[in-house]
Amino acid sequence: MKRLKLPPMGVFHRGIPMEQHKEPALSQPLDLLTNTPEPQRMEGQPVYPDLEHVEPFEIIRAAKAAGIIDERDGLPLFKKLKACVAKGVFIRVDAVDDEPYLSSQLGPLLRFREECVSGLRLACKAITAADSGIIEVYRNMADLEIKIPRSIEGIRVRRIGGFYPTEIRSGYSLVEEEGKRYLYLGSCALIHLHRAVFQGLAQTTAFLTVGGNCVAHPCNLEVSLGLPVTDVLDRCGLTETPTRVVVGGSMTGQSVSDTDKALVTVTTRGVLAFRDKEQTDRSPCIRCGRCVQVCPMGLNPMMLYRSIQQGLERETEALDYKHCIECMCCSFECPARLEIAEAIKEYRRGRRSAT
Repeated sequence: MKRLKLPPMGVFHRGIPMEQHKEPALSQPLDLLTNTPEPQRMEGQPVYPDLEHVEPFEIIRAAKAAGIIDERDGLPLFKKLKACVAKGVFIRVDAVDDEPYLSSQLGPLLRFREECVSGLRLACKAITAADSGIIEVYRNMADLEIKIPRSIEGIRVRRIGGFYPTEIRSGYSLVEEEGKRYLYLGSCALIHLHRAVFQGLAQTTAFLTVGGNCVAHPCNLEVSLGLPVTDVLDRCGLTETPTRVVVGGSMTGQSVSDTDKALVTVTTRGVLAFRDKEQTDRSPCIRCGRCVQVCPMGLNPMMLYRSIQQGLERETEALDYKHCIECMCCSFECPARLEIAEAIKEYRRGRRSAT
C-alpha cells in the first residue's frame, strides 16, 4: 500500500477552481440497477448481531470473504485494514468527490449514513484505530440543494477546502502528516463492510453518478458489477446523442466509444455523457507556464511534455514524471489545448510495461 508523506502545509495547495455541477444528481433518490433479484449472500460466512460480538480479525476476514474493493484506489479493503492493525493509525472517510459532476461517495454516505458509520466503526475496531474516525467532504459545492450536516451518526464531518485536486490521488491510502498516519477509506467500501459483517453480503455492486449535459435524469445509482454502460445510460435516459461518454470522473475518466463493451467495475465512480462544442485546432506550446502554476505536485508539465515528445528519456526521468497524479490540471489549463497529461500518462504506462 502506497504511503504519501505530506509537509506541514500539505502538498495539495495548488490546482484550479472548478464548478462542481453536483445537482440535480445529488438531491435525487439513490436508485438500484441490478441484474439479480436478490443480493448475493456468502455461504459459510457468519452474520454478527452487533459490534460487540465481532472480533477484529473476524472483521478483516469478512471483508476478504466479501471481496470488498475500496472505490478510491482499487485496493482490497482487507489488505488495507490488515496493514494497519495496532499501528496507531487514524481513519479518514473519503467522501470528497472533488471532480465536477461526481457525488458517488457523498450521495451513498447521505443515503446510507447508518451503514457507512457502522462500517467506519467496524474498520476502527479491526485496526484498533487511534480515534473514532472522521468524515471528509468537499467544501466548494455552491449548487447544492441539500444541506451537509456537521456530524453524521456522531462522527464529525470535516469540510475540505482548496482548489481541485483536493482529494488524495494515485492510490495513496496511507498518508503521513505532521507526525500522524491516516488511513483513507472510501465511504462506499465502508457501506459494503457493514453489509458483509451484519448481513453476510458479498460486494456485487458499485455506486456511481450518472450525469452530463446529455443525461435526462441525472442521479446516483447502485449498479451491479459487470453491467454495460449502455444499460446505465438507458436507465437515466438521454436528451440527445452524446459526442463523448466518459467512464469515471470528468477530469480523470476514460472516454469510451462502445458503451456496450464498457462495463461497470468496482472502481467506476461515474458515467457521464456530454455533447461537446467543436474543438478548435491545437497550437504549439506558447510557454505561458500555466501548467506549472497549477500542478499540485510541483512538477513542470511543460518541460515533461517537451522531453516526452522528443524522446529524451534521461531528461524525463530527471523531471520526476513518476510523481504525476494524473489529475489533468495541466491539460485543463493549457490555452494551446495540448494533451499534456495524456502524454505523461501514456509515458508512465509504457515505462511500467517495459519493466
